[in-house]
Formats: sequence, C-alpha cells, structure tokens
Amino acid sequence: MQSLDALIEKIKSHKIIILHRHTNPDGDALGSQIGLKHIILENFPDKKVYIVGDMTPRYEFMAADDVMDEVTDDIYKNALAIVLDTSASSLISDTRYKTAKSTARIDHHIWCEEICELEITDTSYESCCGLVTDIAVSAGLKIGPRAAKALYTGMVTDSGRFRYDSTTAKTFRLASRLMEENIDISDIYSNLYQDDF
Repeated sequence: MQSLDALIEKIKSHKIIILHRHTNPDGDALGSQIGLKHIILENFPDKKVYIVGDMTPRYEFMAADDVMDEVTDDIYKNALAIVLDTSASSLISDTRYKTAKSTARIDHHIWCEEICELEITDTSYESCCGLVTDIAVSAGLKIGPRAAKALYTGMVTDSGRFRYDSTTAKTFRLASRLMEENIDISDIYSNLYQDDF
C-alpha cells in the first residue's frame, strides 16, 4: 500500500498525534477519526491522541466517550497531524494542522490538491473508514471493538448500507474483519435509522 511504512514510522516517531477531518462530519469522517484514534492507542499505548473539530448530534452514538478535544496551539509544535476523509484544505475542521511538526493525510476522494507532507489517497475504497481498516490490517495492527464500531459505521454510511457502486468484494472483506471484534451491528443500524419525532 502506498506510503504505509512511512505512515507507521511517522506514528511511531511522534508522542502526540492530532486527528482532523472535514467540517460538518458524516459517519465516515467521524468513524475514520475515532477508529484511527483507538487503533493508535491499542497498538501504541504511550501515545497521546487528540481528535478535533466540530461535532454533530447525529453520530454521537458512535463517539461514546470520544468527545472532541480542546487542543492548545503549543501542543501542535511537536505533534503529528493526520487529516482524514478530506479532499480539499478548505474543508478541514481546524486549520491548525498546518502548524504541526509533521502532517499526513488519509483519504478516499478524488485528488484535488496536496494537503500534507505524506499523502495516502486511494479512490478504490468506498470510504475513508475502509482505507483506515485496510491500513491497520496490512500493517498487522490490532483493531479493538471501539475502533471496529466506528470504522464499521463509517463504511455502512458511506457505502449507502453497502448498496452504492463503490461497494466491492474488498468492502465486505474489511467489514467482515471488523465484525470479528464482536461489534453490535444491530445497535449501529438502530442508531442510524433513528429519527426525532
């Protein structure tokens, strides 16, 4: 996979990692952000991982205890900032990623512009969550239940419940890997279909 080793090396070499994504987040943006947070913490417990950006009540069920962090400017100077699920810099929630010591992007959209030092973009994935899952699997990283729930939710929402043309055999292979973590998919779907009266 493109730049996989470089990404893992960046994660290993930074004590502080700040995860960004686009504004007005959908399930895929939040899922990839929360999922990657827990993958990093599961495999590199010495890291401090922050998630930043605006929040939406629609996907609060996915976040559980994962509220968006308040990060001061000085924390960025020694941090790795990873931008997820964003094709254009104008869409990124919190532009301070530019002030980080090092930057990387993981995205599945059509390429618009270079945003970070390290760019991992691949349009063959139905979702950024699918790409993050494949990165974890390819790197031999552990994926716990909290990461799996967030990543599965993002895959479900960005693939139109696995109905869009972007859904492939790879999508189902990766979804199957996430289901191995004993996530409650009935709970995920119940929350996704919930409406306010």
